[in-house]
Amino acid sequence: MLLFSRVVTFTGSPRRWMSWANEVTGYANEHSDLGVALWSADFGYPLGTVAWSCATESQVALAAETAKLLADDGYFDLLEQAEDLITEPGEDLLRELVHGERNEPPPVGSVATITTATAVADRTIDAVGWAVDVAQHVTNVTGNPVSVWTNVYGQFGQITWIGVVPDLAGLEASRVAINSDADYLAKLAGTKDVFLPGSGHFAQVSRIV
Repeated sequence: MLLFSRVVTFTGSPRRWMSWANEVTGYANEHSDLGVALWSADFGYPLGTVAWSCATESQVALAAETAKLLADDGYFDLLEQAEDLITEPGEDLLRELVHGERNEPPPVGSVATITTATAVADRTIDAVGWAVDVAQHVTNVTGNPVSVWTNVYGQFGQITWIGVVPDLAGLEASRVAINSDADYLAKLAGTKDVFLPGSGHFAQVSRIV
């Protein structure tokens, strides 16, 4: 399974760009079978950052659905309405599932943590093995599923962990549980020479549509 994400950072008042982001999400879902969810960045990204995401079985399936929008004048009309809201190009990400199960998209209001780190090139197999092991451990400790993904495109060797909880209360409870778990802290100590120094990044997003 693949996870497609389009990440964009808006400028100006959220009242303007959030309304537009909601509208284009609805339009994409009405005129394709992508099943797009809209997430707003809470921490770890520039202010005004949002991400549209959807799961797909293959690039062929993704291309077939996006082709419907690329042939739709109404879709392009919507894109042109946002020309003054975006000053920098967005980024399309494609990740492949390594560990975890495909479930229905989490409901609106869900909170996700997105953790990334880049493996040393000749330690990629070790890094993926460690990534799966620590994801399983976090799931066991917190009771919340954590999936593991690798980049299809973009930064070579980057691994992504995505954990989703129903709300902020669940997120904080999970954080307290895992940060006080001695086995988890010991596993972190085992990452020396497996990941590139300074490549780790941690972010939080919330589903708004």
